Amino acid sequence: MDKIDLAKLRKEFRAGSNGLKLKEVCSVYIKKDNAQILGVETEYFEQMDELKQEFYLKGFKKLITGQLDSKIFELSFADNKLGENPEQKVLFNALHSDFKEQIGHIVQKIMDHSESYESDYMISFTRGEFWIPTKNGLGQDDVANNDVVNTFQFVMGTVNLVAIPKRALMFDFEEKNFRVDIPMNVYINALSPEEGFVFPSMSDGYADTNKLIYYTKKDNQPSEAFIHHVLNCDVIPTAQDDKERFLTIIKDVAGDQVQPEVITNVYEQISEYIIDANEDGEIPTLGVKAIEQILVKSGIEDTRKLETAFLQNTEKANYEFKATNLLPSSKVIEIKCNVAQIRIRHEELKRIKQVKKNGRQYLLIEIDDPAIIEGFELSTEEF
Repeated sequence: MDKIDLAKLRKEFRAGSNGLKLKEVCSVYIKKDNAQILGVETEYFEQMDELKQEFYLKGFKKLITGQLDSKIFELSFADNKLGENPEQKVLFNALHSDFKEQIGHIVQKIMDHSESYESDYMISFTRGEFWIPTKNGLGQDDVANNDVVNTFQFVMGTVNLVAIPKRALMFDFEEKNFRVDIPMNVYINALSPEEGFVFPSMSDGYADTNKLIYYTKKDNQPSEAFIHHVLNCDVIPTAQDDKERFLTIIKDVAGDQVQPEVITNVYEQISEYIIDANEDGEIPTLGVKAIEQILVKSGIEDTRKLETAFLQNTEKANYEFKATNLLPSSKVIEIKCNVAQIRIRHEELKRIKQVKKNGRQYLLIEIDDPAIIEGFELSTEEF
């Protein structure tokens, strides 16, 4: 699963789409305090009213919306060399046979490992199919949009927390008086799932039943309990984990102090590596040898400590970082010191130097135009 596959799915996940068909939707309301099921509803999506359809569509679409390895993770089923993973079998049967019976197994698993949920919650499932077109664009007669290569069948599951409305003072128009409103119903945060999954995963438009997609609402905080015990999958590092370990490796090799242009060069080398890999149709990953080449080209010539640092931080000599996880998560990075925080594009780091004069440290930034503060142009002094 990559950004292109996710974009194809998201594009069709809308009301009136010709490339998407949802079948049953089954929702289960669970009381957190005693793990009791208070209600179950199964309904065909096409028989729902439009407003209810919209809530479910937006909620399920969240499962394929977000950054890879931050909110969305492609996971492999654990201990699955012979295809004997029990949760994989359950999901496969839910996809092709008795939907409601199979998801009951998943519901029980979630109930057994729901300690992290702060309130009552609703678990919702659906199954459906996408029609994958042969072309990304449309021809003059729109034929390409209907020229189907294959059908991608899927099962989705979401966990949505319940919000209890607060009491409020209200005006009763019939009685012409003020009274305290005591709400009898609760609200389900259907548009913002806490977590969920899509089975199977997709690769180049085709189903990969050995993997699934896991979604978490919290950036870089996947639930290991949900992944291990509910989905029975292997946990993978988040983008943040990968980046932190990579930076620690560089620090162990180069030392605590580096020139700003070295950091810029490292990011430029990684970007070039990603471009080259994409052109060759490969997944851009970096092992220890590729990292060594990047460091040398970036100005860190002494890499004798690299293999030791790599093994200490990854615990695997053959570990490979996802190259895309190592770049800054935004277009700018922060420079922090005791008097200021400066945000700057990483390609402009070459313009910055930390210097020392008369025993005091200064941060110099090369600029093309005069700096403006509160509408005033700063006066220029010789340094």
